[in-house]
Amino acid sequence: MNVLVVCFANTCRSPVVEAFLARGFGPDTPIAVRSQGLAGGSGATPEALATALTAKGLALASAPGERLTREATHDADLVLFLERALLREVVVADPSIWPKSFTLREFARRGWLNPPAPDVESFEEWRALLHAQRQRTDLLGSDASDDVSDPGLQGSVEAFEAMIDAIAPDCRKVVALLSAWTR
Repeated sequence: MNVLVVCFANTCRSPVVEAFLARGFGPDTPIAVRSQGLAGGSGATPEALATALTAKGLALASAPGERLTREATHDADLVLFLERALLREVVVADPSIWPKSFTLREFARRGWLNPPAPDVESFEEWRALLHAQRQRTDLLGSDASDDVSDPGLQGSVEAFEAMIDAIAPDCRKVVALLSAWTR
């Protein structure tokens, strides 16, 4: 299974989610995680983010700053966005990825309400079930329940720690949900 995590520049939020998921799945899992950004970034990790990651016991799984490619979205089995606006922009440009694209928080929320049953359904069938509960109009506007705040490249250590703490529960849920297919 291939999971792609997307934020705006791939310098803060998506690399942190990638680190959480990679740590949660472990090195011997059939689940591969990578992150990219809609605009791509500098590739440098802000010092404050590096400090916050270390304080939380995390390490980046790959170099940040990679720009989102159409190939990556098509190769992914699941695409997790950190903002509804970014999901909307990518899905408008390529509607074919809509069924496998969610915000991180939306996927965790929908998955938790509809737990997987890997003994009777494939991941693709379960993902389709989660997707069938949605409408395209769900992408309109912004919603704090779907969006992860961006501390930006100039964020303080405290701002990055707050962002890490905010996404940790959703990342743990995603790991638990997807790990059902690795047992």
